Amino acid sequence: MDVRIIPSIKEAHTARGAVVVLDIFRASNTITALLMAGAERLFLLASLEEAFALREKNPDWLLFGERKGLMLPGMDGDNSPSKASGMDLRGRTAILTTSAGTQPLPFLREADGPVFYGCFPGAAALLSILRSLKPETVNLLPLGRETILPVVEDTAGAEYLYKSLRGEPVDFADLRAAMLASESADSLRKRGLHDDLEFCTSLDTCTLVPVVDLSGPYPEARAWDGKVR
Repeated sequence: MDVRIIPSIKEAHTARGAVVVLDIFRASNTITALLMAGAERLFLLASLEEAFALREKNPDWLLFGERKGLMLPGMDGDNSPSKASGMDLRGRTAILTTSAGTQPLPFLREADGPVFYGCFPGAAALLSILRSLKPETVNLLPLGRETILPVVEDTAGAEYLYKSLRGEPVDFADLRAAMLASESADSLRKRGLHDDLEFCTSLDTCTLVPVVDLSGPYPEARAWDGKVR
């Protein structure tokens, strides 16, 4: 198995094989949490305008998201995994749009393998899936701040998966310490988002792994059930 780290979103269209999108603080975790909360359908949109337009056409759908880390007026919730995990979304349809996490999906429509979202809570489950699928290539896509600037937490996510898939030793405690000491972590603390920080830096606390169906008009996340669509 060849493991490749895609250096930027601009090169996402070159991905062949399985893809793992990494937005550790916080979209990868929010997507996981929304599905764990029972969302029946979850659409992931890059365009803010398109997200609002889709919700306007479907007023009973819930709209979650942020820009520059802040929830916008008219949204039903922000990009918070800890808040999402406490919701009951059974039977509900949700939309998520974020500054980084949902942005690469338009570039991944040519990917010929499954597109997963990776996070530390679901790391063991994701690794198990990838090992069982045995794709020729696994592409890791750490997004960074607004998909432009590299950040410690997304690099840590890529390093953890890269080394684990290659059978190399990796110390999560060291990675977690670096994440908690990062500028991104300080930003979450200043906004009082301690629960989100704890959620995002916890290892192997869930077994749900989000995969994205890119075949429809809107990218749709679902819990991996072993089937490539």
